[in-house]
Amino acid sequence: MTGCLRISKESIFTGLNNLEINSILADAYDEHFGFLQTEVDEMLAYYDRSEQVDTVKAWYDGYLFGQTEVYNPWSVINYVKALAVNEHALPAPHWKNTSSNTIVKELVERADSAVKSEIEQLIRGEVIEKPVHEDITYADIYTSEDNLWNFLFFTGYLKNTGLRMIDDVRYISLAIPNREVRYIYNSTIMSWFKEEVKTKNLTFLYQALLEGDAQAFQKELSALLIHSISYMDGREEFYHGFLLGILENLKDYLVQSNREGGLGRYDIAVRNLDVTKTPVILELKISDTYKGMEAACEAALRQIEDKHYNDWLPEEGYTEVLDYGIAFFKKQCKVKLVRKKLM
Repeated sequence: MTGCLRISKESIFTGLNNLEINSILADAYDEHFGFLQTEVDEMLAYYDRSEQVDTVKAWYDGYLFGQTEVYNPWSVINYVKALAVNEHALPAPHWKNTSSNTIVKELVERADSAVKSEIEQLIRGEVIEKPVHEDITYADIYTSEDNLWNFLFFTGYLKNTGLRMIDDVRYISLAIPNREVRYIYNSTIMSWFKEEVKTKNLTFLYQALLEGDAQAFQKELSALLIHSISYMDGREEFYHGFLLGILENLKDYLVQSNREGGLGRYDIAVRNLDVTKTPVILELKISDTYKGMEAACEAALRQIEDKHYNDWLPEEGYTEVLDYGIAFFKKQCKVKLVRKKLM
């Protein structure tokens, strides 16, 4: 019998009792839970795709069962199948399609500030430590936060990077196994955020943005950032997606991203088809320090000017534009504005 968790009920008064349980922490049968490195190498060589070994490892390796590191067999088979047809096939989250990923969604939705911080640590490739409970059953999942983390571990959403014992309690160091699972966390968090945004009243944020009130826009944006989960903390892609998620519900306005304008591609443009309503260009920058956000805002505004991101707007009939330079540092942001007449 196989499964993610142990048998939920055992009793000397039933016909099925005294079962031997081998969890993923046990050394017995550890090599049978997935593909070994030698097996993956042989599979890739058979299809003449050995040059993809690093990609396969980054996406589908990383699970530790007992003392043996193994690959996700389902995902490896699907990716190699795609490679056999097209040597340039891109890796994909094949495991995502075999599960609803409800447990990750539950973790995100139930997360308080401490849990959000731990999720962010994991996404950054760091490790968190939790007491390990091998006797957890499905009925126990939501009875405590520790049980939820343990369930994520025993179902493959986290991997073991080390065990230690303090007094009578075993503690396990947990990390995200590979890029495939990280993708599942990222997509789940973004979906959660978009749903969260729909429940919030963003009237003041939208009003500040469209009317050119940089201070009010910064205040509203900062409040949303503090309560978000930075699933790619410190990278512009996160903040770009964060802003697009917020602006998705802006009615009667077109929100365009990474479109050609002037001598390059602007980050985000917001405009109404009514040319009497002033359009907005937003350029985003990441700062390495809190104090550096001021200079990063100025750099963003210079880029809008130097790259002529506004040049296409007069052709559409607009006579004015609001240029925003926005800098981010962790969960802090700074906004600077230039209101410009168009020729």
